[in-house]
Amino acid sequence: MIEQARKIFNKKDLTLDDYNKFIELENKMKSNYDKFEYTWLAEGFKLRLPEIAEKVGSYSFIKNQDFWQSQILVIKHNN
Repeated sequence: MIEQARKIFNKKDLTLDDYNKFIELENKMKSNYDKFEYTWLAEGFKLRLPEIAEKVGSYSFIKNQDFWQSQILVIKHNN
């Protein structure tokens, strides 16, 4: 599962579909190592949310508001 998350994260051009797949993978992580690594990837993924928001037209696609909210505020503040 972690390999799938890495593959999505490393894509040059992220889409809404990629975001949805990445989020779904969180619950499929079994080992503590995979969960730990996924957390690191998710932190990096937050920095790429503007790529998806630009295509969608807003940040309304975000499913776990608590997890992503702080990064959205930073992104909006910096733009």
